[in-house]
Amino acid sequence: MEDQNTNRIYIKSDEEISSIINKISQCDESEIILVVPENALLLQNVINLKIIKKKAEEENKKISIIKSEIDLEKENSPDVNIKVNVDKKKINSIRRVEKSINDNSNPMVNKNSQKDNVKSIHFPGQFEQDSIKENNINQENPDKKKKVFDIVKRIKNTDNINKINNSEKECISAKEETRSADNHYHYQGFDEELRKNIDRLQYEKDNKKAPKSGGGTIVSSINSKMLAFFVLISLVAVSLAIAFVLPKADINIILKAEPVSYDFEFMIDDSLDKIDFINNKIPSEKIEVSSEESGEYSTTGKKHLQEKASGEITVFNEYSSSPQRIVENTRFLSKTDNKLFRIKEAVTIPGFLLVEGVDVPGQVTITVYADKVGEEYNIGSDSFHLPGLQGSAKYATIYARSIKPMSGGIDKEVQYFSESDYITAKENLLKLAKEKNDKDFLNKTLDQSQVLDLTKKEEDVEITTDIEIGEVVDSFKIKVIAKTSAISILKSDLNTIIDEKINSRLDTNKKLLDNSRRFEIKKTETNKDGKIVIFVHVNQSLIAKIDIDKLKEEIADKSEEEIRSYFINMNGSMSTDVIFWPFWVKSTPASYDKINVTIDINNSI
Repeated sequence: MEDQNTNRIYIKSDEEISSIINKISQCDESEIILVVPENALLLQNVINLKIIKKKAEEENKKISIIKSEIDLEKENSPDVNIKVNVDKKKINSIRRVEKSINDNSNPMVNKNSQKDNVKSIHFPGQFEQDSIKENNINQENPDKKKKVFDIVKRIKNTDNINKINNSEKECISAKEETRSADNHYHYQGFDEELRKNIDRLQYEKDNKKAPKSGGGTIVSSINSKMLAFFVLISLVAVSLAIAFVLPKADINIILKAEPVSYDFEFMIDDSLDKIDFINNKIPSEKIEVSSEESGEYSTTGKKHLQEKASGEITVFNEYSSSPQRIVENTRFLSKTDNKLFRIKEAVTIPGFLLVEGVDVPGQVTITVYADKVGEEYNIGSDSFHLPGLQGSAKYATIYARSIKPMSGGIDKEVQYFSESDYITAKENLLKLAKEKNDKDFLNKTLDQSQVLDLTKKEEDVEITTDIEIGEVVDSFKIKVIAKTSAISILKSDLNTIIDEKINSRLDTNKKLLDNSRRFEIKKTETNKDGKIVIFVHVNQSLIAKIDIDKLKEEIADKSEEEIRSYFINMNGSMSTDVIFWPFWVKSTPASYDKINVTIDINNSI
């Protein structure tokens, strides 16, 4: 709790360090006094004091700690007088510890504080307060003063940090010696005789032995007639157990598995919802999957390409108001690069016009072609003259200009998109798409359906490219979409119709061996009605059918020889193991539930 009139904060003995830090933060005073009970958690660990020191540095506060023997928080008033209930022995004991600490030149202890019976301990940092003397005096007992320890952090020289850390360790050692002195004082305070009695009682308690139990035996307390009756009843119970409970027989029969094979022909009909056993028809469904694959490939086609550069020029006529005709193959010479270009067709240039007293040249835009092949004719925009008009008045007044550069001139070996590139890329992507379709078929059917591989077919293969075959490029993009369809049937339907066909041919004393079937669709074809027909080859194992309840009835109360003779005549039995228990039993029990029959299958034949 916090004193409302002063800068004192009263700490509970069990108060956590987080709560104390919170109270320090909430206190507006720059100088704070912490009143701490001597058994408080705060003083049990030097780390707690370091935490308070760090908090004081952060908030630029000065903190003093008063150590009190009374938990002031329990007194319900911050102004309660501190009572002293210790005698001179304890005070002298504490002072002896203080003297021992001071004599050892502990740098953590301020020797100047001894004359006031106040112990000041220095901690590193700016956490400091003046020493506080014993101020609280109980008014009811003025002769006795409350002894407190004011723990103050006062650092004048912060350079030697290692020496301060060592001093903290020595302070902790001094604190442990103080506690030891306190414990010694409390023990000396007992009455000597009382202490001896306590030690004696404790010794007897530690070495006390459990009393020996006595009493006679149970047999001696039982009447001899009752004992005889009990023994008789026990003998009768044992006899009945031997006669009716213990005898049993374990019969293990090993049956021969008989391998057989069958060939069946079934029709697949997608219009059916269930099996048609009479007409041997199985329902089916069509499965369709689609996959898309794409990629970018480098071109491999090579050829020597020779092309002439070309471009557009605008021809101007400032010579005459009459149109001027220039003939086919007229030459135009660039001013900057002296590159010669020609026109392929004759063209007429309109005459100039007089607009508001100004002559506006007539003009026409035409396409020109380089005189030779090669990249050197791919020139930028330029002005052109007509060499054929040189020496006449028209040479300076009929001229041309280009706005865009010439392009297309080439004379070298280049790569182009060949038909071979197209075929190779297409086949590669089609293969990937088909493999993906096959996986999709497996994912859709899993173990439940049987895909008829012979019905698989490719549908609607789409191939697109970003360029045409023959174009001069270094690479091209291609995309393939492949659709695949197939007919599938449920494996359960196929197994069901096979079961029905085989069981219709079996003897009554035979049955199908579970999990022994293997079938293969040998052929798939389409009949004249357009229906799919499958030819199935089946391998199956058969075993003898045994009614275990009837078997127990027939071998009950039989000797081992009679049982073996019985199984020799059983059709399908390979061998039999007979075990009677206990060892003196020579025949099977008459009770069926005492006969245990197990059946094993030998499927190696």
